[in-house]
Amino acid sequence: MSIEDDEILQGFIEESLEHLADIENDLLAIEERGADIDVELVNKVFRAAHSIKGGAGFMGLNVIQDLAHAAENVLGLIRSEKLVPNPDIINVLLLAADELQHLIEDVANSNSVDISSHTAALNAIFEGGEAPASVPRTSQEKIVSETDASIEAQHEAPITEPLFSAPPPEEPIEEITVEEEGVLDQEIDQTEDSVAESGRGTRARGSSSTPQKTDTSIRVTVSLLDQLMNLAGELVLSRNQLLQTITSGDVRNAEAVGQRIDLVTSELQEAIMLTRMQPIGNVFNKFPRVVRDLSKKLGKQIDLTIVGKDVELDKTIIEAINDPLTHLVRNSVDHGIESPEERIAKSKDVCGLIVLKAYHAAGQVVIEISDDGKGLDGNVLAETAVKKGLITADQAKVMSEKERINLILLPGFSTAKKVTDVSGRGVGMDVVKTNLDQLGGSIDIESEVGKGSTISIKLPLTLAIIPCQIVMTGGERYAIPQVNLEELLRIPASKVKERVERVGDAEVVRLRGNLLPLIRMAEVFGIEPTYFDPVQEETKPDRRRNIADRRSKSSPLFKEDATPPSKERDPANEQERVASERRQSASSALNIVVVSTGAMKYGLIVDRLHDSEEIVIKPLGRHLQQCQGYAGATIMGDGRIALILDVSNIARMAGLTSLDGSERAAELADAAKEAITKTRDKQALLTFSSSEQEQFGVPLNQVERVEKIKRHHIEQIGGRRVMQYRGGSLPLISIDEVASVLPLDEREDLLVIVFHIAGKDVGLLAIGPIDAIEISADIDDVTLKQPGIMGSTIIGGKTTMLVDIFEIMRILNPQWFEDHAAYAEIGADDLVVPTILIVEDSNFFRNQVKGYMEEAGFNVLEGEDGVAAWNILEEQGDSVAMVVTDIEMPNMDGFTLTEKIKTDGRFKHLPVIALTTLAADEDIARGKTVGVDEYHIKLDKERLMESVHRYAKAAVKA
Repeated sequence: MSIEDDEILQGFIEESLEHLADIENDLLAIEERGADIDVELVNKVFRAAHSIKGGAGFMGLNVIQDLAHAAENVLGLIRSEKLVPNPDIINVLLLAADELQHLIEDVANSNSVDISSHTAALNAIFEGGEAPASVPRTSQEKIVSETDASIEAQHEAPITEPLFSAPPPEEPIEEITVEEEGVLDQEIDQTEDSVAESGRGTRARGSSSTPQKTDTSIRVTVSLLDQLMNLAGELVLSRNQLLQTITSGDVRNAEAVGQRIDLVTSELQEAIMLTRMQPIGNVFNKFPRVVRDLSKKLGKQIDLTIVGKDVELDKTIIEAINDPLTHLVRNSVDHGIESPEERIAKSKDVCGLIVLKAYHAAGQVVIEISDDGKGLDGNVLAETAVKKGLITADQAKVMSEKERINLILLPGFSTAKKVTDVSGRGVGMDVVKTNLDQLGGSIDIESEVGKGSTISIKLPLTLAIIPCQIVMTGGERYAIPQVNLEELLRIPASKVKERVERVGDAEVVRLRGNLLPLIRMAEVFGIEPTYFDPVQEETKPDRRRNIADRRSKSSPLFKEDATPPSKERDPANEQERVASERRQSASSALNIVVVSTGAMKYGLIVDRLHDSEEIVIKPLGRHLQQCQGYAGATIMGDGRIALILDVSNIARMAGLTSLDGSERAAELADAAKEAITKTRDKQALLTFSSSEQEQFGVPLNQVERVEKIKRHHIEQIGGRRVMQYRGGSLPLISIDEVASVLPLDEREDLLVIVFHIAGKDVGLLAIGPIDAIEISADIDDVTLKQPGIMGSTIIGGKTTMLVDIFEIMRILNPQWFEDHAAYAEIGADDLVVPTILIVEDSNFFRNQVKGYMEEAGFNVLEGEDGVAAWNILEEQGDSVAMVVTDIEMPNMDGFTLTEKIKTDGRFKHLPVIALTTLAADEDIARGKTVGVDEYHIKLDKERLMESVHRYAKAAVKA
């Protein structure tokens, strides 16, 4: 009988590995307490070693039994407080725990392994009360010797995994190059990182061909299994109803049965996905040991703070991010945190800090690795990249600071001075990025010289089913993962000529003051360019050479006559149209999918935009895996195949480089900055209707999503309207419940605009047409103002009422806001009510924010621009607790005002919240540079007041 078939032995292995899973962190906690021994914690580790010893003895695993017994003896001395656990003793116990894990994972060969060095060290402690001078080599030293022999083979190993195919957790990652002299240390040998898990991963013994052990079981709660059983029962009942309906020919009932099957299937899908979800703490728990061992070796003092261990991810993703996270954490220890001498010279705390944080954001999991070290110098990185021939000097000159920092992600990039057993082989960040790309994730780096770096990783929750935007080009459908999707842009035919321009050889579109590179999907994939004719509803060949070319029958680029044969053309009129080169027909409109991959953002031009769908990922066949630009495939509802696009590879295939630093981009930025003082504030709105006669708008940043529903999806329960939404009930409201407006239209097709307010989701019922626009108009806050309506403006020649969704919910559900008590209470004990200075040139926005503050009980001072605000600070600065400022203002903008505040000794302690419509990465980066503490979008009352409350509370306590 094989080991895999021996259930008793398998049970022992699983139980023992569970015992060992926590031993590492428990031993580190024991070491940290030192002489103040936590007996309960020591007992826990002692019981684990005792259980392993007993099970191994029963199984005849003598080597495991002997090692566990030797460790148990030492733990027994610590438990009885006869031995004080110092770092040397804990190091011996940690190495013994590593060896136990290796032995248990390779239990078939465990009895032939020599453990004399470990037992001798443990017995020496047991007999003499202290660690011997010579202890077994550390895991890292063993790993270096094991991996050096295989570097040559790894160098040739190409990375050919598709985007959604996760690599094995312990797979060695390819070696790219060995570096020479550089400028400053930045890289760690990824070959070592991929296996340097301080003994917690599977290790090859004696031969690199030893198969790696993978988990064959997973823990699932009984309640989840009960839920799956119930859902399976519901599915069987629905299937029987469907069969009966088909047999009887009851078409009317078939729709209801279909909806029931759809609901049960969605719930079943969610429940099944939960069975694969594991806490990210399974990966995070190993990093205290990694940081401890490496900092000790490098002579540094480092604290590690871990936040968000309970955040859950798909088991496959957790296994795949093991290596990238190990590399990044070790990189922070080795190169981010300075030596104690350097930190003292820079007036920093001698003990460095690394923060490892995980949290949910916008349907993804974000992992941040932050350190308070020396940071990355973009100029040094650019200079090094030029020396290595990775970029040209001309490219370096036009790069933005963000692009220069991202050079560290290029293959073969390294600035290490020498090759060591810890770093300097030029392998690392590029491989980390490749692995994350394969997972459908992204990486973003923020760094400030002298203050530290933050690396953010965004990952999908699961690889099996993902939401995608479906597009069509060349008559074929493609799927773009929503994790890469920024926005959808449609440029009307009449606007293409003015919106699209050329920068060098690249076609770009102006989007909110920035230049966005454009890629024609058909060109990248070498397929026949086409366009969709909405009149004839046909896909036709597109023979235009440039995006902005006019499509007409007289054009030599377009031979097809678009004019009906019955109509004769006026030659004079035709000449006028050719000369103007204007695109007029609806078929000439541009459909652009704005996507991002790391620091790169571009527009992908497609023929048509379809709905977003949740798709099931299917890997590409072996014969298609070499095709660039595709990450996988899926089967659509009609049975046809749709390929999933890899937006990162598409950018590389098109030879795309960012235009952030180009002269034209600089000109455009200067023009936009100059226009700030000449134009009114812009606000992004979602416009919709509630009846045929009235149009409404709501700030786009407040909208979570928009759902299409049928009227019969609405249920009346307990006197309230609700609908089933994501496994729960979504409360539904309409504007006419509060405001004096026309009632909701009685049509069958409705829209539900979903908001997240006071920690709960709520749906606003509406009808189309729906549009997302950016307005720069005066807002009238008097004429139509009423409960639920904050004001009105003219959009597209139609009066549009601006909805105050917070006020509507406060009126309809006041109990939701009981936990959000008046902010004046924070100073009640000290009889101190904080004063807030609001700086805003728009009367409408200033009055809105002032209303928020006064409603919460704050004192408010107002300034119409930066100059007026500075004068107020000069006169009444002692009473001001914080500043909430606009950015785009005449006379003195918000950036300049913030810089003056933060560089003045009297006011530099004041928190500054930027309340603006500028929220692009470059604006946020500039704001951080001058000292902005937080950014918030205008009219987002809830998030703004949460921040104001937090800062005001801190000011009162101070």
